[in-house]
Amino acid sequence: MDNILIREIQESDLEKGFLECLDNLKIASDLGKDNAKTILKKILDDPNHIIHIAELDGKIVGSTTLLIEQKFIHKGGIVGHIEDVVVREGFERKQIGGKLVESLLEIAKNRGCYKTILDCKDDVKEFYEKIGFKHESNCMRFDH
Repeated sequence: MDNILIREIQESDLEKGFLECLDNLKIASDLGKDNAKTILKKILDDPNHIIHIAELDGKIVGSTTLLIEQKFIHKGGIVGHIEDVVVREGFERKQIGGKLVESLLEIAKNRGCYKTILDCKDDVKEFYEKIGFKHESNCMRFDH
């Protein structure tokens, strides 16, 4: 899979299966193209919200998101949050997810993040540990 292209998302990716790729996490393909374009415009207008996609032969086969948070603590440092790591069904275990995460870790480092964090379920902990993440704390969730 050397011909995988990792890059920032573009509006044209909505036509290349981006939303359908997200379906492997949670159904997103029913969002509607107009809604998706509106959401993507907001994301692209925010320099602290970065989505990288993996493209293979004109088709989106993976994506992940980096959110950068300004802090008061750590002398006003910034933290990266990785979210929504997904690889299209049928393309798992081809190192696409690792390449996506590493691409965002590089952005976080270049932007000056003192750490990058993510939440994950136990069944994928080993995947993130291979990249260099360490178990730090417990994730809690409150649904509205």
